[in-house]
Amino acid sequence: MNELSLFSGAGGGLLGTKLLGFRHIGYVENNDYCQRILAQRIKDGILDDAPIFGDIRTFLDSGSAGLYRGVADIIAAGFPCQPFSIAGKGKEEDDPRNMWPETIRTIRCVQPSFILLENVPGLLAKDYIYKIMDDIAEAGYEAFPPIKLGACDIGANHRRKRIWILAYSESE
Repeated sequence: MNELSLFSGAGGGLLGTKLLGFRHIGYVENNDYCQRILAQRIKDGILDDAPIFGDIRTFLDSGSAGLYRGVADIIAAGFPCQPFSIAGKGKEEDDPRNMWPETIRTIRCVQPSFILLENVPGLLAKDYIYKIMDDIAEAGYEAFPPIKLGACDIGANHRRKRIWILAYSESE
């Protein structure tokens, strides 16, 4: 399965999807340090050799996202959590770090068969989760209900709970 990764970070989630047998075909990550880590993991052969793009808005506006239509089977995106975290200011859509609009815009542009989203459990306590779920449906995807899983659920000695949303294209 060809994965386009949005908000790739330093590649921790990518290591997980690599274990599932996914092939990484593009990385979108704005943080310079994380871009360097991704590049090193590519150089070391840990991650697949694929372009690393910066800001998601530039990725979209430059037309680069459109190049993945018909190529990416899945978009995996851990879109920034600060607007939804209980540790944050709770500004949701009014937070300039909210990249959900760009995430759904990319999904609509690329039209992968599947989407896999990750965020903090605090998102479930916000009304914004309804917007996200509505946007997913409006884009032509059937989403499973969000599930909350953490490292402790697979035997790790720390919690690190996250919500996961898996959706598939209704046209597939």
